[in-house]
Amino acid sequence: MANMAITMADINKLDRSVNQVAVERTKQRDIESSQVAAAVYWTCDDVANFIELLGFPQYKECFLRNKVDGRRLIWCDASHLNLLGINEFKHIIFIAKSIRELLQTETPYWNRSISLPYCEALGRYLEQRSVVGRKSDELDFATYSFDTKNAKFEPVLTNQGVL
Repeated sequence: MANMAITMADINKLDRSVNQVAVERTKQRDIESSQVAAAVYWTCDDVANFIELLGFPQYKECFLRNKVDGRRLIWCDASHLNLLGINEFKHIIFIAKSIRELLQTETPYWNRSISLPYCEALGRYLEQRSVVGRKSDELDFATYSFDTKNAKFEPVLTNQGVL
């Protein structure tokens, strides 16, 4: 049987590849516009330090182990924090609220009309930034806002109930 040991080189290959030049250019444009929080561009250590500053040093390792950087922090809401290893309900609520405030995203409302987009422009932009790839690395908020300014929101169509 082949050697099944995983080396650090193998682990580094699994990490996400990012075009650093494009990310730095986009970061500069986003921070200059002051519409996007700098936390989107944080490293894993920055995110872990933020969690520690919130008063939860016991969860610092959870964020480091799961490699939560600024892009992944976008998806850290109350439903995902449990998957990271945070099980105390009050801690989940407090951390999720702090992340929303940090990223300047809106509070999710259960009674939001389905005729509206599912979130505001900044939230949709952050979803685009959360993925890795050339298109995402080069996308800044000003460009995203201009490209989607007059776009009509259309919910995803499904074949539910079609005979």
